[in-house]
Amino acid sequence: MRTKLLDRRPATAKVDDRDEKFELRVEHLMNERVDAFLCATPSKAKIYEEALLDVLGQMKLWLDDNAETNSRTVVEF
Repeated sequence: MRTKLLDRRPATAKVDDRDEKFELRVEHLMNERVDAFLCATPSKAKIYEEALLDVLGQMKLWLDDNAETNSRTVVEF
């Protein structure tokens, strides 16, 4: 749950805010709340969207690779 997916810093962040405060972690996706993130420009919003979709795709692949299936393979000697 504490796995960091993405480093990000919103446009409204103060200079002295710690970067850890703005990390996107798996637990943030699991709390069933909308994750609103403010970008400074439309261009930065598109770059953020692309990075977010990429990391979510990677997370989906990781979940698929590590999911237990109901079928088992039995090898007899």
